[in-house]
Amino acid sequence: MTTLDAQLAAAAGRRWWNRWTVVLAVALLLVGGFATGIEVQKAYGEQPTGGGGFRGQGGFTPPTAFPGGGAARGGTGNSGSGSGETTTGTVKLVDGTTVYVETAAGEVVTVRTDGATTVAIPGKLKDLKAGDKVSVQGGADGSTAATSVTRSK
Repeated sequence: MTTLDAQLAAAAGRRWWNRWTVVLAVALLLVGGFATGIEVQKAYGEQPTGGGGFRGQGGFTPPTAFPGGGAARGGTGNSGSGSGETTTGTVKLVDGTTVYVETAAGEVVTVRTDGATTVAIPGKLKDLKAGDKVSVQGGADGSTAATSVTRSK
């Protein structure tokens, strides 16, 4: 072996990383990802809403009205009034002939029914349960009766 080969072999040295370097790098990435996730959740996560809704462990408080005097209403259907409006959402409570439906936007809509309301579900209106998906035609303002209530799949 020549002196040049010996000098090159000595200068090459050892690897700059070992098993502990890899373990520490992975741990640093995990902690950094967790901290970043916390900050993203704070900035873009679900924001608490005020108003009616669940209180405690399942005690449902139906909404009465929103500030400004408007009744609880909303939905993802046609934006009209009277019997032309369609509201879709999840049943929160069935109280006699009144159904409380939570829309995709998180609003709770009060839907009144009467003898003229068409109920397109197996059984009767009282057979609706909390969590059922429904589509309601008209009556989402709570002042008039809905024309139809249909259970969705």
